[in-house]
Amino acid sequence: MPSISIQSPKLNRILAALPLSEFARLEDDLELVDLPLGRILYDAGDSLEFVYFPTTCIVSLVFATENGSSAELAMTGNDGLLGIPLVLGGETTTHKVVVQSAGAAYRLRAEVIVWELDQGGNLLRLCLSYAQALMTQMAQSVVCNRHHSVDQQLCRWLLLSLDQLSGNQINMTQELIAGMLGVRREAVTEAAGKLQAAGLIQYRRGHITVCDRPGLEARVCECYAIVKSEYDRLFRLTSPILPKNRLRPNPATLRQRAEARLQQTQAASPASAWDSDRLLHELQVHQVELEMHNEELRHAYGEADSLREKYADIYDFAPVGYFTLDVQGVILQLNLAGAILLGIKRSRHGCYRFAAAVKPAYLPAFNAFQEEVLANKAKTHCEIVLLATEQRPEATVRIEAVPDESSRECRMVVIDITAEKEASRALREREGYQRALLDNFPFMVWLKDEQSRYLAVNAPFALNYNWSSVEAPVGKTDFDITTRELADAYQADDQAIMCSGEKRSLEQKVEVHGEERWFETYKSPVVVDDKLVGTVGFTRDISKRKAMEAELRSLAATDALTALANRPHFLEHLEAAHAGLQREADHPVALMLLDLDHFQMVNDTLGHAAGDALLRLFSALLHDELRKVDIAGRFVDDEFAVLMPQADLDAAMILAERIRAKVAVTSVSIGERQVAMSVSIGIASMNPTDPSSGQALEYAEAALGRAKAQGRNRVEVAVTDLDGILPAAS
Repeated sequence: MPSISIQSPKLNRILAALPLSEFARLEDDLELVDLPLGRILYDAGDSLEFVYFPTTCIVSLVFATENGSSAELAMTGNDGLLGIPLVLGGETTTHKVVVQSAGAAYRLRAEVIVWELDQGGNLLRLCLSYAQALMTQMAQSVVCNRHHSVDQQLCRWLLLSLDQLSGNQINMTQELIAGMLGVRREAVTEAAGKLQAAGLIQYRRGHITVCDRPGLEARVCECYAIVKSEYDRLFRLTSPILPKNRLRPNPATLRQRAEARLQQTQAASPASAWDSDRLLHELQVHQVELEMHNEELRHAYGEADSLREKYADIYDFAPVGYFTLDVQGVILQLNLAGAILLGIKRSRHGCYRFAAAVKPAYLPAFNAFQEEVLANKAKTHCEIVLLATEQRPEATVRIEAVPDESSRECRMVVIDITAEKEASRALREREGYQRALLDNFPFMVWLKDEQSRYLAVNAPFALNYNWSSVEAPVGKTDFDITTRELADAYQADDQAIMCSGEKRSLEQKVEVHGEERWFETYKSPVVVDDKLVGTVGFTRDISKRKAMEAELRSLAATDALTALANRPHFLEHLEAAHAGLQREADHPVALMLLDLDHFQMVNDTLGHAAGDALLRLFSALLHDELRKVDIAGRFVDDEFAVLMPQADLDAAMILAERIRAKVAVTSVSIGERQVAMSVSIGIASMNPTDPSSGQALEYAEAALGRAKAQGRNRVEVAVTDLDGILPAAS
């Protein structure tokens, strides 16, 4: 229920439009009443005791048939009144008036409103204007109910209701709406479901919340626009309110009225046949006619003087300059604002030509303008610059002019638009700065509206999508610039951001001109005056950064000399293999440790460069023998490791023996010396029962120790007993 403390009669459009004098006369008689949902103000045939001016409630005019069916004729809110029969001279109503949305209204007793209307003031004009608008709404409702779908009727009804409310929520059940529209409840349920599925409304337990008014306006039929424009047009109309009982000139009845007045002002006299008596009578009648003419002239002169004074004040104190020029451009008449604009005295207007105040560069244009006005006998306009005066600097003015009836005078309205021009220039300059800033960003920037339509983009955006200019994508959507799959994803992102009100950043790989590239995208909701109006975002190509990051990761995981995995990276793979084995115990994993025999002697005798060459050669031989799933790494100096997923000990021994044999027949020339190579290898299997990945490493190290102790250039497999690893042979 609305709070009475925040109510005001001025919330009603009719009462708000009344002049202060008329409103003050009504104010004490207005009574505030609360109107709950479903309250019946009048029934068909009721005598009207009150007229209601709604402020926060909505009331429906409903016609019911004998079989119980009903349909809404029209709805009234804060733009009208209830009790229109009293305005049109009636006393009863033919339809039911019921409250469809609870709120408040002000009521006025019938005898008071009738007296006020009888005065012929602004209240009567406003009430008659509303009556015409109401008839338009009723007529359009009939057309709509007959020719348009239930979906369109529901959109029209929702929009008309919203126009009467301050918020976006309507408290109304679907059953009541069906009764108002005169359709089945199932039809309203289906129509409301479509609107809710489209995201235009939300409906819950008799509460309808409009989420997207522009969307409703896009679906509604033309009936809504016709009714709304008629209401707006009629309330903009103004007409002079003339005093009541004023004289009404009518020459056709002047003689009759003069005869009547003469009979009222002279005593009856006996009839006379003499012509002199008839002549005297005619003279007396003509005298009365002259007196009546004089009375009408006095009234007319009085009204003319009043209007002249009124418009003289408007003319003199208007904030724009008024000028009348003759054919030579001499100022015949000007108002106060015009005199101030030119810096001249009004009393010396006939001594100045308007062109004398025009900046020389603009004189040809002004002279041509004046000639065009007088020659074409039509309204036209121009913009020129006036010279500076002692009171002001140079001024840019807009002139609108028309000729008089004889085309001998040019009547001009001169408006100083210097500030407007400066503001426009500053705005263009600021927009230029902003455009330069956006276009020089090294990434794409865009702004979208609520429907994900592009409002603005920068030059990199237009160039990336092969648009001819930054204006070309305006009004387009993602479906116009990319694949449907990506467009669906982009628009889903936009809607998610607008619903959550949160910023979002993501990195994704997109194919551009047949090449896969990485992009980083940032999106944020845009809020203006506490209203969510769209999204802003930018995208930049981060392919180089991604490649650099991959390269850095590779460098961090790779031994620089051998290009194999370094010890930390290899141990990460070892740990991952152990974890996978615990999940899937039936997949064997083998580990191989390799040590180049007598490598330290090569370093000591031939130098580190020779040792490095030997390590690179061995790494290449090792890499050539491995499967794609195998991972090789350099642990320290001349010690290497190989992790073999999905390989048992037998497979590992075969691979190890092949590597050993290949290395044994390989030699390398270092300087003038031929250096032979050999390798010792230890193998172990990884078990799901191992407490850690390091267990298999310990087994392989023990096996490698035995291979080296037993003469090197051999392969050994780890052997375990109940106590763990057997000691290596000495």
